[in-house]
Order: sequence, then C-alpha cells, then structure tokens
Amino acid sequence: MLWDSKAAVINVPSLCIHLDRNQDFSFNKETHLKPILATTVIDQLMGESVKPFEDKPDVYNVGKKHFNTFLDRIAGDLKVDIEQIVDFEFCAYDHHPPAIIGLHQEFVSSPRLDNLASSLCSLDSLIEFDKSGNKDNSEVSAIMLFDHEEIGSTSA
Repeated sequence: MLWDSKAAVINVPSLCIHLDRNQDFSFNKETHLKPILATTVIDQLMGESVKPFEDKPDVYNVGKKHFNTFLDRIAGDLKVDIEQIVDFEFCAYDHHPPAIIGLHQEFVSSPRLDNLASSLCSLDSLIEFDKSGNKDNSEVSAIMLFDHEEIGSTSA
C-alpha cells in the first residue's frame, strides 16, 4: 500500500555551516542531518496509549524497529491494524506546495521542479517516439533517470 500523510510529519534540519568556525568540519548528510519525527517527551505524552503488541505477538518485529506512534499514524491513515504492517520503506519529500513568488510574481518555486520536469519531458519524448513507428533499429532509444541531483552533483 502507498501511504501519503497529507501533512508534514518530519523535519530535516538545515545546517548553518557559518556557525561552525572550524575549517576542518565536514558534515555527513546521513549522520548529521537526521530527520526529526517527534520529541521523546511529547511522544510519551501524546502516544503513551499506543501499545499495539501488548496482547498480540509482534510476528514481523515491526514494533521493535519503529516508533509505535508512527506505526499508529500510518495504520490509522490506511485504516488497517498496526499488526497488519509487515514492514515499510519510508521516503520523505518536501511538503511545501509549488507557488508563484516574487515581488512581481515572476518566479515559479517548486521543490524538485528541475528534476521532475526534465524527467517527464524525457519520458514523454520516449513514449511519443515509440508511438511514431519511425524505428529502423539503427539507434537505441533510452533515457536514464537518476536521483543523485538532490544529494549533490559530486555523487557517483
């Protein structure tokens, strides 16, 4: 099943590198910019009643790997029992909607616009070419789509 929370549930903090005066500091995006889901205190206050595996066995150990309140949120949105969740892969995206911005409304601001637009154009062109029937098999028609741009152009 696909779950979309329809609301921002995490925050990835931005790193203010100008606050660290150490020139040797090199941050790791995986260890220094971890997403924040909840604070322990608020999670205990708001989610303390969520104990899904007290009277049922946690067959897939999903309760040991994930926050119960997060599992409860996913299960509630999907209208399933927490025990039905075997495992999941979590992919986050920027929740800010696209907008027309600027003093004179002259800019389009949208997360992932460059990557999504170029990927869509490439895919549409490939599909249209396939429909055209102009294929003599002398060239290979292909596109390659990578997600590396979002993590920096220095990636492999």
